Amino acid sequence: MDKKEPIEKVIKLVAKTGLFFAHADGKYDAREKRYIQYFIDKLSEIGPVDEVLEKEITGSLNKEYSLQEIVDETKDLLKNFNEPEQDVIKLTLKQFVTNVINSDCVENNAEKENFNAWQKALAE
Repeated sequence: MDKKEPIEKVIKLVAKTGLFFAHADGKYDAREKRYIQYFIDKLSEIGPVDEVLEKEITGSLNKEYSLQEIVDETKDLLKNFNEPEQDVIKLTLKQFVTNVINSDCVENNAEKENFNAWQKALAE
């Protein structure tokens, strides 16, 4: 696997995961969008993002994903890393999702339920 490929996959996964949770309450708040974009921009500083990936991420910022899509893609990505690296990625995703959910300052049952289902699915 190309050295930048795992970083690109992580960046795509972060974007998709953030979007799933931002849409979970039925409203994609501008604060959620800003936080997701900020996080992706920071991740992009770690590894180069080519034009194709940039267009894919930008395009994904207007798309909705299912919980199953996010879980499947996360599990697939984690196969490329050893256990300690997997733990770091899961922890980072968990914190990121928590921040996305909290960024609009509204507690929502759909977000909580999806968050719990997501964590449970990743633990299996």
